[in-house]
Amino acid sequence: MLSLLLVLVVAQLPCVQGETSVVCHCKQGLVSACEALRQTNPGRAVEIEKALQAVKLDEELRRKRTAGNTQEAATQASSGDPEPPECRGQRHHVISRSIAKGLEEHATLRGRYAPRDSRFVARAKDEKAHCGYQDWHRKVDTEVIQWLRLRRDATPEQFEKFLREIYNRPEMKARFPHGF
Repeated sequence: MLSLLLVLVVAQLPCVQGETSVVCHCKQGLVSACEALRQTNPGRAVEIEKALQAVKLDEELRRKRTAGNTQEAATQASSGDPEPPECRGQRHHVISRSIAKGLEEHATLRGRYAPRDSRFVARAKDEKAHCGYQDWHRKVDTEVIQWLRLRRDATPEQFEKFLREIYNRPEMKARFPHGF
């Protein structure tokens, strides 16, 4: 199961317009493509492999967290409802703890943002739109962390623009009509 999830997550690494198919295939975890890229562009290959390794580490941490949850969490997971039944939260912190950790490891953004930073809060449309750490939330966090790892010299302006782009997507506007 974990290997399938890993393949799905790694396959989500974005291919940027103008990238060669070798770069794109390496981002998607194709070993032969990464080997070919090492021959032609070793620096880019190392960068992509570090990003892939980070995704694997994130998946491993998520797996360990899931395995360490309480019986209540296991019951919820088996019922298909990943959210706690008592959840009432409608405030969404754009800078989650996992994103904040990624920011602390970032060369140019370190120290500029805090977990659950009050400057980056969005109001959900209703309880169903945001309750706990839903699947869409984990996917957004993973996307932001990958973006940070691939852009080691990003400025605060670039980072905040990227966050606004995410929260202006139709599926996010449906959850958070006013953005953040």
